[in-house]
Amino acid sequence: MLGQVPRSREHPSNCCDRYIKSLPPQTSHWKTGAVDDGVVRLEPWGDEEAAWYAETVCDPEIQRFTTDSPTLDAAQVQAAINRLRSADKEEGFLIRDAASGAPLGNIALTHDGQAGEVSYWLAPEARGQGVATRALVLFTAWIFKNTTLTELRLRAHQDNVASQKVALRAGYRRDPQRDGRQEAKGVVWPMLGFALARPELA
Repeated sequence: MLGQVPRSREHPSNCCDRYIKSLPPQTSHWKTGAVDDGVVRLEPWGDEEAAWYAETVCDPEIQRFTTDSPTLDAAQVQAAINRLRSADKEEGFLIRDAASGAPLGNIALTHDGQAGEVSYWLAPEARGQGVATRALVLFTAWIFKNTTLTELRLRAHQDNVASQKVALRAGYRRDPQRDGRQEAKGVVWPMLGFALARPELA
């Protein structure tokens, strides 16, 4: 947990280095600010979005491919938001439409100070429009700009082809050494690994 139509013809998977160079210097903690590319905006989760999160994760595709509980309620999401505000090694951000402000999804990071693992999901109405790729590129560039993490990783369910394509379009590479199995919701999921090194280390 926690932890629309693109308006530019330039595909974000070609722009990670440009994003890193163009993002403004960090002047406050990430939890207190937002960043956008003119199409999607990433911002800290607010209390007013707890109910939306709890309702949205009931979507069948989110339940199929994430560990969020189908019985998650707004109070539990609110507790997670409160915890994230003081967490040092995990983050969770709301993906919004930069123009309309509509909530579109979630993107999150956990890290150990050296490497981090990213996860994300989109609401049904936001899918198939390049939103996830843009959000992942923006999030990745911002993290490398403002942290010392040397590598970002993510894992996608073997059957979650859409998420795998997002990772590749955003510049992540397949990393079979990180393939594995994960117990979730009473079953064992086959997971495929992806990774992206800090640009100057690649």
